[in-house]
Amino acid sequence: MTTREKFNQLVSKEKTDTIERNKARIKNRQMLKESQRIALKVLLKLDELGWTQKDLAAKMEVSPQYINKVVKGQENITLETQIKLQSLLDIPILASYFDDKIKISPEEVFLK
Repeated sequence: MTTREKFNQLVSKEKTDTIERNKARIKNRQMLKESQRIALKVLLKLDELGWTQKDLAAKMEVSPQYINKVVKGQENITLETQIKLQSLLDIPILASYFDDKIKISPEEVFLK
């Protein structure tokens, strides 16, 4: 038996969803990275304002648990939430794409 024949015996003839799973993982990685960037911006601004997560939750009329998920980068926040955060904290939540293009870190936004 040739090496090629041995290899073909090892390879499954069933179709797999490997490509779809990899695409989903890449998409989730991008969303996680963006969520973490938003979380960092929020945490830095809360620190600057001397606010707690509970203070922010009260001002946004959401639960403290929800804010905790946001600042852990674990929440896929809605556009409405992003706009509320921008308005209350006066920070560019939706500007990550622009931040990347001009190479500004979240910390630098507050130092200017």
